[in-house]
Amino acid sequence: MSSNPLQTETPVYVSGNSQKEWSYSRLSMFEGCERQFYYKYVLELPYPSSPPMQTGKIFHSAIELMIRDGYSPSEALYYSIGVNGGLPEGEKAYFLINLLKKAYDRLPKGEYVEISSEMELEVKTTRGKIRGIVDVIIDDPTTDTTYIWDFKTGWSSFSAENHIQLAIYGWLFQQIRGYVGSTFKGRLVFPRLGVEEDSEVELTEEKLVKARNWIVRQINRIEAKDPGYMNDWEMSKERAKCEHCPYAARCASGLLSDLPGTGAPSNATEAEKIGSYLLAQETALKNMKNGLKKWVGDNDSVKVGTGVWMMDKSQPNPKCEDLDALIDYANRNNLKLKDLLSTKSSTLEEWLNNDQTGELQQLVSYTKGRNSFKYVN
Repeated sequence: MSSNPLQTETPVYVSGNSQKEWSYSRLSMFEGCERQFYYKYVLELPYPSSPPMQTGKIFHSAIELMIRDGYSPSEALYYSIGVNGGLPEGEKAYFLINLLKKAYDRLPKGEYVEISSEMELEVKTTRGKIRGIVDVIIDDPTTDTTYIWDFKTGWSSFSAENHIQLAIYGWLFQQIRGYVGSTFKGRLVFPRLGVEEDSEVELTEEKLVKARNWIVRQINRIEAKDPGYMNDWEMSKERAKCEHCPYAARCASGLLSDLPGTGAPSNATEAEKIGSYLLAQETALKNMKNGLKKWVGDNDSVKVGTGVWMMDKSQPNPKCEDLDALIDYANRNNLKLKDLLSTKSSTLEEWLNNDQTGELQQLVSYTKGRNSFKYVN
């Protein structure tokens, strides 16, 4: 395939451009936070998966198995969990199975409809290789329509009209195939939500050109940066972007430079810098504590100084959801119901210990003990 020139208004050329690889995720990371891009792609520091990223990988692998190989939702999920390193803490397998069912049920079922999943797209240009992986491509010859679908496993929806990822994939697909249906659409699918939350956009030629220009603009901006000077790569001011960023601690330590040790600013500019440092430090500490908690849970306690970081599991507590049966039992055994309403949580446990018939034991179930991560001296 010949190289696409990717015409630009102000091209920035560096040696070896044609060997570089670009993708939507890489370019959007730069747009969202230049410093994060610098750490990951310039310094090539490790970038471990966050729980949302891990869930996304599991879902996408599983839905591909369902579409391509005919796996059932449960078969696809458990295989995908195995090959992707396990289920993140807090996710439930049965919930993800339902998620897969909802996503699969939204696919068209027409006799002549062609569906492809996880299609890798790559276009060679003078600026390097532009790559992408499309979740689903649907061709419907009966209506001469081509759809590009992208699954989003988050808990909130957003408009496809303002999301350039679909147009980028549309541009890549058009470059490779050379033609699309007379109607070309992109669709964001949110399987955690109802189908009414899904969002479509018509991929017009104008939108495809806009997507191409966005790619060029981001590449130009990246190549105009000095890879040897970290401060040339700005940190995002949107602290929500730092929530799951593995580099939050690096950013926090960098902000500390030249700040007063007392924390008392001498002017408004310094006050803003101190505020930025505190926000970054909070995020860094939260991320580091979550990481240490997982390590201790998977391995063993960690001794630090005179104390130890450890997992402390609370005892399961009895509970009874059949209140009528519990009231009847209390009345027949001359027990005081008001004791159950006190702050003393061991009353039901005491009743169980004194129950000689085993009747009360049949009425109760037990809560799961909670794992708490703490430092104990």
